[in-house]
Amino acid sequence: MYKRGLFLAAVVFTCLSVAVLSGPGRGEARDPEQQATPPDVFAEAVGQANLRGGPGLDYPVVGEITTGARYRVLARHSQVPWLRLDVRAVAPQQAWVFADLVSVFGSLESVPLVNDFPPVDALPPAATATLAAPDAAPAGLAAQELPPAAPPATPTALAPTPTLSGAVVTTLGPVNLRFGPGVDYAAIAELPPGASYRLLEFHALVPWVHISVPDAPGGGGWVFQDIVEISGDTSGVPYTNNLQFAAPELTPTPQTVVAAGSPWSGAPLPSGRLAQTLGVDLHNYLMENGFRPYSNRFASVFVLDLRSGDSFTLHDDVAYSGMSLTKIPILATYFQRHDGPLSEEDAYLLANTMMCSENITTNRLLEIIGDGDPYTGAQRVTGFMQALDLSGTFLVSPYTTGIEPPADATPAPAVSTLVTGADQTSAQPDPFNQMVPSDLGWLLAAMYQCAQDGTGLLMERFPGAFTVQECRQMLRAMDANEIGVFLEAGVPQGTSVMHKHGWISDTHGDAGLVVAPDAAYVFVAALYGETWLEFELSAPVMAELSRRTWNALVPQRPVTQIAERIVPAECDARSDPVYTVLRSNELLPAPGPAPAPDEATPAPADG
Repeated sequence: MYKRGLFLAAVVFTCLSVAVLSGPGRGEARDPEQQATPPDVFAEAVGQANLRGGPGLDYPVVGEITTGARYRVLARHSQVPWLRLDVRAVAPQQAWVFADLVSVFGSLESVPLVNDFPPVDALPPAATATLAAPDAAPAGLAAQELPPAAPPATPTALAPTPTLSGAVVTTLGPVNLRFGPGVDYAAIAELPPGASYRLLEFHALVPWVHISVPDAPGGGGWVFQDIVEISGDTSGVPYTNNLQFAAPELTPTPQTVVAAGSPWSGAPLPSGRLAQTLGVDLHNYLMENGFRPYSNRFASVFVLDLRSGDSFTLHDDVAYSGMSLTKIPILATYFQRHDGPLSEEDAYLLANTMMCSENITTNRLLEIIGDGDPYTGAQRVTGFMQALDLSGTFLVSPYTTGIEPPADATPAPAVSTLVTGADQTSAQPDPFNQMVPSDLGWLLAAMYQCAQDGTGLLMERFPGAFTVQECRQMLRAMDANEIGVFLEAGVPQGTSVMHKHGWISDTHGDAGLVVAPDAAYVFVAALYGETWLEFELSAPVMAELSRRTWNALVPQRPVTQIAERIVPAECDARSDPVYTVLRSNELLPAPGPAPAPDEATPAPADG
């Protein structure tokens, strides 16, 4: 079941609109279709911001905007971080705002670039106006045209420096302290209004100043000159024209890409070749696209070559919201407890859960696993993962469906989160539904090995609970999940991708097996953006991670570019071939190639 709607707040898809599916405590969406034209992009002041007649401080102030009103972004300057807004209803001349003073709703990539600087003396006399937050939509916009608000990320607030002498910078309002002189540098702290700091240097090329903030990482940073007041004797303050500034180390940083030995004692260690090649490549690509460990936007990746046994993790041991990715452990736990052929209802529940990501049927599976109680079912899924030593992934309650329970229904029991050895803070994971990407990767590997030849960890840890046919049915159910983006968009069309995707407001992920005649591997990735992660950013990044992984493991048939397709707006499990396949008693074929004879990895020992 899919519900059409916007993909929440600070994002407007360039090519996709969205339908929302709820997960525990958060909404999860499936994008239904592409749009013909890019949607509008809006800007709203963070507090208040001056509008100027051109893209720079030399231009006169023509107005002021305040929090509560949003205005279309008409253009962005290619050389300086200024945005032109549509405020013609109250300010007839051009109106530009410094990008650091507004929250942007939508993708600036869809806004036209301009590169001209109009002469200052050619502008008409400035008639300054304050554009207050209107009761209705601004500048003639219908209220429904405005995307709903998403709160901007808030950097850590720092105390001001006491008792200063010499040149002093005083904040006129909340101010972002940045690593370098420009909005392209990340904000490392929020300075409060009216706070004063020692001025260290001016920048000779851009209107930014370097100030001393002893409590900040690195002892200081840069602020935009238009939002502070400078006092005292500045004659001795130096100038710099340097534009290369490295971010300070915020925390001790462990090695980001590591060869990923399995969590089971006695298992052989990987060769490390993938970590040194593909792992480093994916790490560099993520860094180039703004996904940096220990920042407000980061990612984790797990890759395992099922033929050679080589594997690596990137930014491992971070717990993310489980989203619909934890439906993979639900699927495996269901089959662990199920005996015999699948009935029509069984086949429908499995197909609708894994293919259509329907939370109602997911909770029905949890009821079956829990002998009628979905909360008991969730606990058994968690116990299943713990029995595999994959304890960073858990589920303690059923999924949210948006359906009000009957008035006479038994009240839901009180549940609490679990404490694991993973980092359960950085990605603000759902307290009731969490996953660690490498956990899902190793589970997928165990499912593949069981489906391949009836060996592996599932058979060892749960003797007699799984059959080869059941493991192949699990993979076939995931193979029916076709969305055309993420993992699928980075491999050749027609490749078998047995996966489960998931996305909520701040976290997007995909976990699956990619199987070709000459290759088989596990790929799991999770992308996180504090407060909000734009789908139009995450989708191509996820697809490119997938493409690079395919090209590294199947170099004889490289994919030259990602191929994102339209996500189906509707999903009907009963009409899909998987519904018939799951009910068949015929043995399904093995999922793909066996391990390479010279590189085969022994099954992990039961620890």
